[in-house]
Amino acid sequence: LLLVGGGSFLVVRRHGPALWADLVSRRTVWLIGEILFGLALCAFCLFRAYNPDIAATEKPMEFGFINATLRSRTFPPNDPWLSGYSISYYYFGYVMIAMLSRLTGLPSSITFNLAGATWFAMTAVASFSLAYNLAKAGDVGQAVRAGAVRLGHILAGLLGAFFVALMGNLEGIFEIVRACGWGTPSLWAWLDIKGMPLAASRVPCLPDDPWWWWRASRVIHDRDALGNSMEVIDEFPFFSFLLGDNHPHVLALPFVLLALSVALALLLKMAAPPEEPSPATRKGWGAWGRVFEPMAESPSHLLLVALVLGALGFLNTWDYPVALGIVIAACTLGLYRAGRPTGDWLQRALLWGFTLGILGVLLYLPFYVGFRSQAGGIGWVGAIKTRWHQYLLMFGVFIWAIFGLALYSLKKVARPRGIAPRLPSLGVAVALGAGALALLFIGRGWWTAALTVALGGGALALAIWSCAPPRSVAPSEPPQGALSASDGFALLMAAGGLALTGSVEFFFLRDSFGTRMNTVFKFYYQGWALMGLAAAYAAYRVGRAAKRAGWVGRTLGSAWGLILIALALCGASYTVVATYSKANGFRGAPTLDGTRYVAVYRPSEYEAIRWLEAHAVEGAVMLEAPGGSYTEYNWVSAQTGIPTVLGWGGHELQWRGNYDEPGRREGDIALIYQSPDDAQTLALLEAYSIDYVYLGPLEHAKYHPSPAALQKLDRLMPRVFENDDVVIYGRVAGSAGRFAPK
Repeated sequence: LLLVGGGSFLVVRRHGPALWADLVSRRTVWLIGEILFGLALCAFCLFRAYNPDIAATEKPMEFGFINATLRSRTFPPNDPWLSGYSISYYYFGYVMIAMLSRLTGLPSSITFNLAGATWFAMTAVASFSLAYNLAKAGDVGQAVRAGAVRLGHILAGLLGAFFVALMGNLEGIFEIVRACGWGTPSLWAWLDIKGMPLAASRVPCLPDDPWWWWRASRVIHDRDALGNSMEVIDEFPFFSFLLGDNHPHVLALPFVLLALSVALALLLKMAAPPEEPSPATRKGWGAWGRVFEPMAESPSHLLLVALVLGALGFLNTWDYPVALGIVIAACTLGLYRAGRPTGDWLQRALLWGFTLGILGVLLYLPFYVGFRSQAGGIGWVGAIKTRWHQYLLMFGVFIWAIFGLALYSLKKVARPRGIAPRLPSLGVAVALGAGALALLFIGRGWWTAALTVALGGGALALAIWSCAPPRSVAPSEPPQGALSASDGFALLMAAGGLALTGSVEFFFLRDSFGTRMNTVFKFYYQGWALMGLAAAYAAYRVGRAAKRAGWVGRTLGSAWGLILIALALCGASYTVVATYSKANGFRGAPTLDGTRYVAVYRPSEYEAIRWLEAHAVEGAVMLEAPGGSYTEYNWVSAQTGIPTVLGWGGHELQWRGNYDEPGRREGDIALIYQSPDDAQTLALLEAYSIDYVYLGPLEHAKYHPSPAALQKLDRLMPRVFENDDVVIYGRVAGSAGRFAPK
């Protein structure tokens, strides 16, 4: 806080008048952004108040990380589910939530839900800001006065927020169709959505399965050679916010959008004609001024870009290389657009990429030192391919929008007005290569791969062409490209999203699952943000161009726009119906306390947890029965943040890449609960430095401790807490500060 506050003070001291002038001149847009943030925050808090429980899926894990961060005295925080070890996961988002808990003085059971609402609002306003600035920068040659706000730019921003943060995929409309009793068995068999029932709902046109909304995250349904179902995850942002999991891919999302905003700013900066470094810049950089100056005016600027990008590795490591690639590609296009020689922009791009990559790791080096991963190289997908209609269920709205942007861009490049651009050979090579690959994939029946290669390759070629140095036909007119820098950036994002979602047709990152499930999950999620923003810009740019076209262009543009609106409304149907269903019709008593249900349905355990939170000694270790992933086991350690000897073993395997240590502990835990031997149990208690042994309903159900085993625990440790269902045994300090029998 002191670092951020001090840095902010220095910035205001140096640039305060300019910042205030900018705020005043753009007050309308600032106000709209603040209103959007406030509405998104309040609306999502209202929704979460009717669906607050920190239960099911991975919420207990995330809650445990937050509480462990709050309880740990050192970093990295203690792993709540493997005592003696620190968290081996990208946990920066949990540090942020823990910090907000400390600052507000609210319990983590409330800030857990407030964080979900806050991150939703941040995602909405960041998407709005990026799409708005993209549209406005695209009209930079339209003589818009400084500070002026166009309704079209605002609408483009709002559409960006809708596409990225609020809209669902097209699976939702088919849920409604099925619930109404429409459609045929052959249609549902062809769609092959995992778990979708064939019968109509009891309530007309409203799915009656309380978990029906879950199926939207499983529309990609892989089957092996024998036809057996294989799990694949295809989450999108609104599903994640609806689900309520504060997982790293969600907590990183606003910061991914920040990185994309940095990329756009750098492209616009570098697209300007090259200038000599200013004296101030030369003083800051020294001999390196000519190398880094176009990207950053001073070392602090370069450090800030590296800080923003490097944070993604700490937030959600999957996002770091993708964001870094987009930034470097944007810088390269900007330099190319400015007319720099090939050797110059290529050398600078490689140097900047290397520098930013190294700095991004060094700035967060303490995280990487203790980080372990399950990644095990690259695996090949083989014969399994995504069916084209399932891919379109996921991304159909964006594909249609990007297709329109590609046609608009192609027309502008092919028939420029007043200029004659030089089409770079690299763009031609990309277009021809993509076309050849698409034909090859079509021949093999790989329709999704063909679609992503053809459209993605075309978008990349057009992005390159958007930066082609033009020739002015009229000597009195300055050179002007057929496509704006915003066109190029939107096409670059579209190409990036299509490349990510198309790459999983061929390879995946090996992990403990052994399939492409997790890679599809992470790449599709990143692709959604990239293509959603490109689609918002496409709607603005193509719609604006159609208004200025002849009657044929207006007719085609109107038809394209109507189809896009219809598709977007189909996506919005999921948002409306799923929200109502997940909030249980907004019935019941609203609360943001995610643990209230424990107090209501498991009062004895709730009372025991509260006792541990209030009385557990600092640095304590506890023992409770470990359970399988996604079960109700290990709730005590998750709620208190007190490390237990072993929690969800499957997740420890994912985080650490092997099961050696968790596997060794399973038998020892069983002995502590089941063995009548004092010496053996005492040795294990000492070995794991256990301060408290928790004995509740789940421990009885799993281990069935005998009377002799219970008597042994009573001999070794006093009962420091007891009620109808729970006993907590605590240590008695001996001369060495360890356990001693009574």
